[in-house]
Amino acid sequence: MLLSKCPRNARARLTTIDIDPRHQLRLQELGLRPGAEFTLTNRAAFGGVVMNIAGTRVAVDRRSARTIDVEVLP
Repeated sequence: MLLSKCPRNARARLTTIDIDPRHQLRLQELGLRPGAEFTLTNRAAFGGVVMNIAGTRVAVDRRSARTIDVEVLP
């Protein structure tokens, strides 16, 4: 499932990030790496999402959210 389609308040795990390599390091610094677990806390008006990763809130824009695959955890 794409991050952009993930339901609000769902616990999930990042599986793949298919983004331009120029931006990968910055996403990894923010904690967005395959295997990271998070809770989707909010959807932004601009189409992006706000995630809680290990206690840190991270906003991801709509275009990037469409390139990140996640799996929803039970």
